[in-house]
Amino acid sequence: MPARTRILVVEDEPRLAEILRLYLEREGYEVTVVGDGRAAIEAIDREPVDLVVLDLMLPGVSGEAVLAAIRERGDTPVLIASAKRSDLERISGLRMGADDYLAKPFNPHELTARVAAILRRARASAAGVVPGQGPGESELSFERGRLVVETASRRYTLRAAPDGPAARGRLTPGELGLLATLARRPGSVLTRDQLLEAVTRRPDEVYDRVIDVHVANLRRKLGDDAGQPWLIETIPQTGYRLVASRDAG
Repeated sequence: MPARTRILVVEDEPRLAEILRLYLEREGYEVTVVGDGRAAIEAIDREPVDLVVLDLMLPGVSGEAVLAAIRERGDTPVLIASAKRSDLERISGLRMGADDYLAKPFNPHELTARVAAILRRARASAAGVVPGQGPGESELSFERGRLVVETASRRYTLRAAPDGPAARGRLTPGELGLLATLARRPGSVLTRDQLLEAVTRRPDEVYDRVIDVHVANLRRKLGDDAGQPWLIETIPQTGYRLVASRDAG
């Protein structure tokens, strides 16, 4: 029998934590609940989990510090569920490496739906499938100029430019989905609405800016200067395009 998906809920409000446990267990997940940031880090170090539901306003160690610790240890998916609800706070959470952000108060059914969506993306990525592929279609890797991406592991290698070193790292599922979507239509301008399909559309006004966050994170990882891009070009008021192959670095 396959092991159940393990979820860590980090929430200091006991009633809400118990509600989340009940809803997630009803969906078949194995759930561990902790009420502070230090206990969260200890739980992650003790045993790997498949996803973390993370409050930010925690006693002791902050949720932001917990997220940083998770990212230092790997790429475990993280869904922030926080009372910090401004656009800037939500975008900041995504920039720190969260896979999704749900502002309190929320419907527990929406949280379980978002958990399922994040896990689907992570599993598809692990299988070497990226959003937009046809049934049975799988890309083990793709290459673009100096960039090589192994989709199954989400690992990338950036060959050295004439004036810089080589780089290696790992993309998040959202970054991989966005990059692969652009790569399938090189030179074509894709709107933010079109690109949202690669990171899962949400009925939330902040999510039209998620694409900008993912592009900014990709550029930071891949040394892509927004002013003189070798990989992703910004099309003002519209969206983005992958630089045509003849122009790629």
